[in-house]
Amino acid sequence: MHPNAFLRTLWRAETVDQVFVAMSFDSRFSSRYEEVIRPAIEDQMIAGYKLIAHRVDNSKTGDSILTEIINGISHARLVLADVSIVDEGRYTQEPVRNGNVMYEVGVALACRTPSEVLLIRDDSKKFLFDVSTIPHIQIDFSAPDAAILALRIAIEDRIKETSYVQDARIQMLASSLTTDELRVLQLLSSLEQDYGWDFSIPEVGLLSYPDARGISGLLQKGCAKSMAINPETRAVLYALTPFGFALARVVEKLLRKVVIEAKEGGDGKPDNPVI
Repeated sequence: MHPNAFLRTLWRAETVDQVFVAMSFDSRFSSRYEEVIRPAIEDQMIAGYKLIAHRVDNSKTGDSILTEIINGISHARLVLADVSIVDEGRYTQEPVRNGNVMYEVGVALACRTPSEVLLIRDDSKKFLFDVSTIPHIQIDFSAPDAAILALRIAIEDRIKETSYVQDARIQMLASSLTTDELRVLQLLSSLEQDYGWDFSIPEVGLLSYPDARGISGLLQKGCAKSMAINPETRAVLYALTPFGFALARVVEKLLRKVVIEAKEGGDGKPDNPVI
């Protein structure tokens, strides 16, 4: 599946406790994955998370492997790419970095913030200009213990730096909310986390059409979840996910900004109160 099609149809806002690892499948790189990268990610909790290293199986082909790559990049807590030199240019003698890995880095930078992408390499040669500003560190894989420690610290720094509120996905979702989704979002954000709301109409037990549209939209975007059944009405209770609460905070700030700008304009009313 093409990345653009995936992001428009299958992308969900929730992240999973994984580190997506993009690296060469050349046998020369196998030991560094097993002896350094995987232990650095999995052996201890990092920034309060028990993480799993996710490396796409190179036995898959065609559309299936591309879909898994994009899915992993979109939903992992962090994208880690080993962009070490794999060869020297046959004609130019310039260092060559794995093309597949660089493609995955490009996809990651298209849908994640820079702090959610960490590049590592084992060389100090000329680096690619287009990605030179992305956080990257040099790792000496010949000293596994020191390499594990350095990599774990770098991963923890990236995760701590990453904030849901700064996430580009939240900004994108905030600008696409419908009136019904916005109303439901604001209502659910007034609850404590893990408390649900019964939207059913008393004595009817059904949702109103606007409520149903708002809930459905937030569920599809990964911002809301169904929790339990109200024992009195037998209706489903709904609550926000952590991503939904972060989205609500962004929406609140944006709405406040719209109101302030409208008041400064003189009429006291925003032109369009819906984000």
